[in-house]
Amino acid sequence: MSYPRGLIVPVTYRLLRAPTPTTAPVALDDAQRAVTAHREGALLVLGGPGTGKTTTLVESVAARIAEGTPPDQVLVLTFGRRGAARLRDRVEARVAQHVSAEPLVRTFHSYAFGILRRAATEFGDPTPRLLTGPEQDLVIRELLAADPEQWPASLRPALGTRAFATQLRDLLMRCAERGIPAEELAAYGMEHRRFDWVAAAGFLREYLQVLTLRDATGRTGVAYDPAELLRAAAGLLQAEPDLLALERRRLSAVYLDELADTDPAQLDLLQLVAGGGAHLVAFADPDSSIYAFRGADPGGVTGFPDRFVAATAYLTRSYRQGTDLLAATQRVAARLRGPVRHRLLSPDPDRPAGGAEVHTFRSATSEAAYVAHRLRQAHLIDAVPWSRMAVVVRSTHLFLPSLQRALHQAGVPTATHAEDLPLSMHPAVTPVLLALRCALEPERLDEEAAVALLHSPLGGADPLAERKLRQGLRGIALAAGDRRPSGVLLVDALRDPRELLAVERRWAAPARRVAHLLGVVREAAGRPGATAEDTLWALWQASGLAERWSKTSARGGHRGATADRDLDAVMVLFDTAARFADRLPGAGVEVFLDHVQGQELPGDTLAATADRGDAVRILTAHAAKGLEWDVVLVPGAQEGVWPDLRLRGSVLGSEQLVDIVAGRELGTVGQVAALLEEERRLFYVAVTRARTRLVVTAVSSGDGEEQPSRFLTELSGAAPEEHPLSTRLPRALTLAALVAELRAAVADSGAPAGRRRAAAAHLAKLAAAGVRGADPQDWWGLRSLSDERPLHDDDAAVTVTPSTVESVQRCSLRWLLERHGGGTRPTPEQGVGNLVHAAAMLATDAQVDRATLVEYVAGRFDEIELSARWLAGRERERAEQMIDKLVGWVAANPRKLAAIEAEFLVQLDEVTRIAGRVDRLEIDEQGRLVVIDLKTGKSAVPEADVPAHPQLAAYQAAVEAGAFEEYGTESGGAALVQLGTGTVGVREQAQPPPDRTEEPEWAAKLVKRTAATMAASTFQAVVNSRCRACPVRTSCPVGGKGRQVTDESGRPRPAPLTSAEPPPTTGDPTLPGGDPGRPGGDPTLPGGD
Repeated sequence: MSYPRGLIVPVTYRLLRAPTPTTAPVALDDAQRAVTAHREGALLVLGGPGTGKTTTLVESVAARIAEGTPPDQVLVLTFGRRGAARLRDRVEARVAQHVSAEPLVRTFHSYAFGILRRAATEFGDPTPRLLTGPEQDLVIRELLAADPEQWPASLRPALGTRAFATQLRDLLMRCAERGIPAEELAAYGMEHRRFDWVAAAGFLREYLQVLTLRDATGRTGVAYDPAELLRAAAGLLQAEPDLLALERRRLSAVYLDELADTDPAQLDLLQLVAGGGAHLVAFADPDSSIYAFRGADPGGVTGFPDRFVAATAYLTRSYRQGTDLLAATQRVAARLRGPVRHRLLSPDPDRPAGGAEVHTFRSATSEAAYVAHRLRQAHLIDAVPWSRMAVVVRSTHLFLPSLQRALHQAGVPTATHAEDLPLSMHPAVTPVLLALRCALEPERLDEEAAVALLHSPLGGADPLAERKLRQGLRGIALAAGDRRPSGVLLVDALRDPRELLAVERRWAAPARRVAHLLGVVREAAGRPGATAEDTLWALWQASGLAERWSKTSARGGHRGATADRDLDAVMVLFDTAARFADRLPGAGVEVFLDHVQGQELPGDTLAATADRGDAVRILTAHAAKGLEWDVVLVPGAQEGVWPDLRLRGSVLGSEQLVDIVAGRELGTVGQVAALLEEERRLFYVAVTRARTRLVVTAVSSGDGEEQPSRFLTELSGAAPEEHPLSTRLPRALTLAALVAELRAAVADSGAPAGRRRAAAAHLAKLAAAGVRGADPQDWWGLRSLSDERPLHDDDAAVTVTPSTVESVQRCSLRWLLERHGGGTRPTPEQGVGNLVHAAAMLATDAQVDRATLVEYVAGRFDEIELSARWLAGRERERAEQMIDKLVGWVAANPRKLAAIEAEFLVQLDEVTRIAGRVDRLEIDEQGRLVVIDLKTGKSAVPEADVPAHPQLAAYQAAVEAGAFEEYGTESGGAALVQLGTGTVGVREQAQPPPDRTEEPEWAAKLVKRTAATMAASTFQAVVNSRCRACPVRTSCPVGGKGRQVTDESGRPRPAPLTSAEPPPTTGDPTLPGGDPGRPGGDPTLPGGD
């Protein structure tokens, strides 16, 4: 159907509420039914992990509503907004069929705020609002700056720091939670000689007065901080008996989840609204109280029956874990202090027995690889969906990068939610915050920050682009006489992108992007009334990351999952910026950055996130509380990490204040014992997240550096003195590993023929399916050489340099590979040595001026590219020490100088030439020529090797062949002068002339053999003392890292597989030997390839 142009067709839209999912009633056991039937007074329900506490709570609420209780008269309190959201969804799904209104599922802070808001409406006052952390910090820092004299002198240098303001805010929050007024805080300070508490008490009075004055003179409602919010609500109810009575009548039933994570202020509020015999049911597991750092007090559980005159019920059937797994986790719980009745759990007979495993490894890399293997094993063999597995760690900061890398390499999809990491630590957020900081505070833009921005998604540079950019900037600067290092030039280019105009466009592009974004931020922040959200939005739009990441996300795969995580993190960042701008419209972007970067714990946000599909969750034990999975792996259970028994004392001692109020022991032993108890509870929470299989791993390095946690012994039940053997990594469950194992079986000439034929048959199937590496045509050892000719024709001249003689004689294969691109960049130490060599050219006589040489080195030292700026002082000092040795050696040298840095080219025979340059050519008292080779390395040649040193021998052969005919042809020897060793004086290592040896022609013959080796078609790999530092060891057939070019032992390839029938492969039946993917053959490689 078509409409005439210009005709407006009215369209009516109607908003419909999405249907709420419903769930059927759950079959309860006798203990759970008794709880749901409870109607009078208070009841404390204790149960271990997986005993159905939350399920019983949901069924209790459903039972009350089914009896006719209005949903808005049932209050459910829990810990944390996400926990409340999950619980609300479960309750709504259970009662959706019976009611249209939703029950009140709230956090304590949300409930307290509701009380204050209703009271403000009742009294005609402005609506109250929450005081955010940044607002508190602003007030606190302004007051600290106004009157620093009230604080002890030792603390005054720290008053202006963000960390001190944060610790002071934490102390004020603990006072509010515990109901400690300023007078009582001052008294505690005098009693315990904490004069900082006395100062904090005076500050608290002033802080409250400022907030009260601001509330009275402002147009908005009263602002409450999170801790004060609860005390304010409780104080309001106590001051207004009618309001309290109305609130108590309004609530027919109150249910409390996670009682063990409440603080004293929350319990005080709860006693007001649900004490005195009201219907109250609280659920708790004292062993899962893990939020003491946020003010939670597990002692609230033990005092609950007396405080609320409550009966106690126990849930003792574990519906989460089977017999064996439950027994393992109960061994950990047995070491916890406190009542034990709630720990006496019986397993569900219908669940599989399950099990817990403990494994140790020699390295963190092996540990991460094993975690990936077990996840793949559970998914591929046991058919466990990825989403029903999790990796629980003590700290995502310590373990997340290595774990994600290992899991991604193994093809395991992972999900790390934005709420599982502190916002500033997200890889997508970190460069955004850094760009904002560097743009607004130019002094923060140093070389480290510049490199981080270039390599971030904002710049998009790789190491090659950075190197080329540095070289381009350095070349332009040197042409203009500017000898500053490239790091300084890089920072200047980001501050003023005009410096980039002369650099090749493709290498300058990342720096231009970063410089443009820094300019965008400065411009946006400079607009009148600009907020943190405005500035962040300007940076985000200019970066183009939204479109790029959205396209990557749509393509799926590992990169799509990464893009999803990055977009989620940015969504959380914008949500944080929006709330910050709403609460503090006048605060600058710098305050917002302080707020975000000051977060050390994951933030609580409800920002939208992408659906990550089926993936393994990686999260901390704190974030895992309340969740469960079929398979749980707990890596990184190291002593010193878990448990982490470092005393976490703050400058202002807020934790000590909490201990004093709670009556706990204040000594070091008591503090460590409390820490160990908290860490053991946290570990218990982690291991009880598993329904079927639990795997706990640790690193046991063998040298005492890395030791498994004591908790592993508790979990396994082994004797403390027993040390389990390290677990060997099994074959990875990947196609590549399978192909490797089959190829190794086929190539094993000692294996039974039937096994080899079976392996070949499987390889044929994989090759037909297109699996990479299965077809023998792809095996390196079976490919024909691209060129079998030698490097040089028989009659072609070969030019040998003295340094080549040494390298070819040591290992001809290394020489070949380094010559054809396998070498490494010169090190900074080599750059210092080259500079000293250049300075040595000025040492022409015994009266050489040391100051001249030092000035020469100092004037050119900045041209050396050091790996870190802090090395400059050390390397400059080392260069001057070598100059001092050189000056002393020249002054004491009895020989006469003939030439410095003299180049030569001489024909040794028809096909052999020697070319090079000598550092110093000298004449001894007999008129013979002596070649001096200055060495600036840190180690000297062993004395036993000097008489046959190849490089010195080549110099002497060149002398005798007439390389320096104008000075003579008789060699008087050669010497290495060691300037760079740690000895006090110079060490001269002399090689006698050839005519003083048993074979006068040995040096010339050595050079000729070297030329023949260089011209050959094969090159031998030789084990020597420098193999460890060899830059091409990954291509060496006799090295552990390079065995892929031969078989495992370096032997020739095995004989072909013989059989009445040829193996069903698609290529040559001659198979490589040894390790998978490694061709067989002699450890000599063709030279023409």
